[in-house]
Amino acid sequence: MSSGSLLVPQGQKSDPPDPPNHQGFSLQDRQLKVIIAGGGTGGHLFPAFAIADALKEREEGAEIHFVGSKHGVELRHFEKREEDHTLLNIRGFQRGTSLQAVGRNILFPFRFMSSLICAGKLIKRFDPDVVVGTGGYASGLPLLTAIKKDIPTLIHEQNSYPGFTTRWLADRVDSVCISYKDSERYFKKKSAFSPEILSDRRF
Repeated sequence: MSSGSLLVPQGQKSDPPDPPNHQGFSLQDRQLKVIIAGGGTGGHLFPAFAIADALKEREEGAEIHFVGSKHGVELRHFEKREEDHTLLNIRGFQRGTSLQAVGRNILFPFRFMSSLICAGKLIKRFDPDVVVGTGGYASGLPLLTAIKKDIPTLIHEQNSYPGFTTRWLADRVDSVCISYKDSERYFKKKSAFSPEILSDRRF
């Protein structure tokens, strides 16, 4: 994988990024294939839809596959939009000491492993050119799998304070795109400010 950010802030000169070579092909050989992972809440899901809509508008024939959680709001929205999708059996740690919360937290390691296996099978089958995460626990495992397979990765953080998944993987993905300039301080690597990169056609 070539080093550097997948998204270059406006005004910053950079050579065009090399096409993904994890399978030894050029993007000229096929349509762009993207996995967009995120959900749990609308705050993570609707930015994923916005990214997908923009990609479809810019890249004719682009194939988009969504990844979400079985325990989030995404299922009904995926079905309403008739989107190709995979739902992982993953959810975050539950706060509190109620019997329900304790029971769900006990199941977390098993759900994590089964979801990691599911994410690995999906990426092997779909063979994406890039994996985009928009936050939520459902975004973490596809990103982690893509990182290990040397597939380009990108996180889009919509909040001024990054969520757990973003903080966990920010130093390992290729690029972090932010909506609020103030959130740059949470990232060690250079991040791209979303309004500035919208006019740049590279990613």
